[in-house]
Amino acid sequence: MVILLTGVLFSCENDIDQIKALTDDLDYPVQTVKNGTYHYTENSELTNTLIASMLKRYEGENPRIEVEGGFEMLMYDSLEEVSAVLSAQRGTYYDTGGRLEARENVVFKNNEGATLKTEELIWLQDSDKVFTNKFVEITNDDGSIFSKGMTTNSKFSFYRLWEVNGDILLDQPEKEEKNEP
Repeated sequence: MVILLTGVLFSCENDIDQIKALTDDLDYPVQTVKNGTYHYTENSELTNTLIASMLKRYEGENPRIEVEGGFEMLMYDSLEEVSAVLSAQRGTYYDTGGRLEARENVVFKNNEGATLKTEELIWLQDSDKVFTNKFVEITNDDGSIFSKGMTTNSKFSFYRLWEVNGDILLDQPEKEEKNEP
């Protein structure tokens, strides 16, 4: 009986390599923060502030930060005044490449009064390029413009649209009356 019990105890050994192989494919956050605020600086100047409901940071082969439950990203100008605000329900920031993907109920507002609405917006931080291939609605005091796809910068100070439709009000110069003899 002792020999049988000893054999059972020593035969229940797990191989460390097998355990490591099973757990290596799992992707768990190394940090989780609820209701966090993060300030980002470049050369000692405030560039962005992130306000997030739930933030999860991942490391490993695919380092990234995922935000759930809504977030707001404040963009600052050189005087550290808010120049634009980006908000969405979910987002992912990839450390490698500096790419932010905002998804679900994306709203991008600038300090000129323009508001962009879409379902996905991608910001490439290094080139300061913000774009989407999804349906876009831009509203301002002059009306609304609809398009499928657009490009802008992180300040939303100018934009290019594709496949545009909508009503646009333009200032028309008054026609001069000509007095012909």
